[in-house]
Formats: sequence, structure tokens, C-alpha cells
Amino acid sequence: MKRTGASIVLLVVGVALAGCTPAAVAAPEVSWQGGKPSGTLESDPWVEAVRASDLALNSAIVTRDYTGDDLQTTTSTTTIKRVAAAQRSSAEGDRFFTSPGPTPMIPLSVDEEGDEAMVTVCQAQDWYLDADQTSVPEDLKGQVAEFRVVLRDGDQRRSEGGAVRAEECDLAGVSIGLFDPQPDPTETYSPDDVKVP
Repeated sequence: MKRTGASIVLLVVGVALAGCTPAAVAAPEVSWQGGKPSGTLESDPWVEAVRASDLALNSAIVTRDYTGDDLQTTTSTTTIKRVAAAQRSSAEGDRFFTSPGPTPMIPLSVDEEGDEAMVTVCQAQDWYLDADQTSVPEDLKGQVAEFRVVLRDGDQRRSEGGAVRAEECDLAGVSIGLFDPQPDPTETYSPDDVKVP
């Protein structure tokens, strides 16, 4: 049942978090283990939008705060509400998990059409920590995911979440970014500790 909850969140590019009852948790910094992502598509603004949304979502999971500007300007309201609801629901069921960092991914293609684009990536499966999986998975398995990104208000590209395809892919050479400090996957929190828009 815990895996099912994690799978739901992963479909929208996130994972759910572990926390504790303090009123606020500081947003962590990202420490890139072997250098930041590089490649021909990394400077594409649509890919940058997917990465910005992914980082904002994973940070929100750690802090349990879905009201920040970074999230609102990079991610669709529907996706934000879906991830926040999944985190609250998991807490109600006494299941707590967190994100170790931005989701490892390699951009595969960008299909742009007018004010929107479909960004296809190879991303890590099971990218989460919990009381049973307390360290970052060493053997990452990739899956293909497609992200619809829409240009709004003239200059804001917002990701509308990812749709995972039943297709494996190769993550060889993927850049790994970890939150510093790492969140404690054994901590618990109340559903009311999750701040929603």
C-alpha cells in the first residue's frame, strides 16, 4: 500500500515526504554529486521549465509547503494540488516518505508547438526515501516520461506534470543532485502540517 502511494506521486514527478511537526522546514540546497546536468537539450527553455518544476515540487515535498512562488510559477495548479493531496493522504494513513533531491533525468526530446511543448525524458523510478529505504537507491532504473509544458502570461513556462510510459530507458551518465542536508525519512508529521495553496 505504501508503494502504491509512492507510485501515484511519482506519476506527477514527485514523491512524498517525511517531516515532523515543526511549523516550518527550511528548503534544502542541492549538491550535485558529479556536476550539474549537461547536454545539448539542457539549455532548451522547455527542458529548463521541467527541471525547475521538478525541483520546486521535490522541495515542497521536503518542506511540506506548496504555497511558494517557485512552485506557483513553474507548475500547474492541478499538479500542485495532486502532489499535496497525495502527501496529506499518505500522512493520514501513517505512511511517510520524502525526496532525496531533484528527480534524476536525461532529456530525450522536445516537441514544441506554439505556446506549448512536450518534453520527453528518461527519469529515475522509485526516487524516494522512507523508513524502509533510508538511503538513495544505488541501482537507478529509468522510465520514459512525457511532460506537457505550457507558456503562460507571456514568459512563464509551467509544467503540467508527467505521464509515465511503460517503457524502460538508460540512465547511464545521469547527473545526481541531492538535497543538503538530506531529509530524515523516519520523521513523521500531521496531515495538517502540509500547507496547500
